[in-house]
Amino acid sequence: MLKEQDKRILIELVCNEQTKMIMSDCTSYTSDKYRDLEKVKIKLKEREKKFT
Repeated sequence: MLKEQDKRILIELVCNEQTKMIMSDCTSYTSDKYRDLEKVKIKLKEREKKFT
């Protein structure tokens, strides 16, 4: 199980990666990688809510 701090860091990393993708290509939000990252971010946030 991930610690709270670890989850927050992972969410931040995912957000940073998504931001870099958008900055390099404004249409990347439609890419599979961007969507997969979004799914990971949502799962992490949902787990965060369950345990708080």
